[in-house]
Amino acid sequence: MSIDLLHKNLFDGLDEGVILTIDGTASGMEGNLARAFSRLYPDAWDEINYKLKYPVPLGTAIVIEINPDLKCHYKFFFLASTLNHLLVLTEQEKLNVLSNALRQVLAIGEARGIQSIGTAVLTGGWRLPIEVAFDQICKTYSIAKAVSSTTPKLNIYVRETNEYEHLNNYILRTAASEN
Repeated sequence: MSIDLLHKNLFDGLDEGVILTIDGTASGMEGNLARAFSRLYPDAWDEINYKLKYPVPLGTAIVIEINPDLKCHYKFFFLASTLNHLLVLTEQEKLNVLSNALRQVLAIGEARGIQSIGTAVLTGGWRLPIEVAFDQICKTYSIAKAVSSTTPKLNIYVRETNEYEHLNNYILRTAASEN
């Protein structure tokens, strides 16, 4: 399994699972991608909301499996509580929230035998710089991969061309500085 950066819309991927971000304090505090998903797949979103029990502590994640008869190609929805509208967090605290939630997603995915999970770069409601969030995702994935050979593949989707090119350049700069 691996981690891949893809230049396309998250919802055009064919992953078994997808990460959607929420503010776990109450319903109606979803991230932009969760809201976009709800417009694309309203029946699936209704089922997710029906099954979702609040609160979901900040920095944690849960999985919801939906009815396969619904019009939606995803089977597993990882709701990562990475958004927060009340607390003021330092950058390190924000990175810890992201990392903790992603570790839970990967552990749940592995336990369920999921082969691939799609996500956007999780910058959070705090708008971490995209390369900082991407780097944290990669570090968290590397740690999970080091302790397990069955960690699901993680596909990171970037729709905007300028952000995709920025991350590719970041990867090249990082690789060059390590050599």
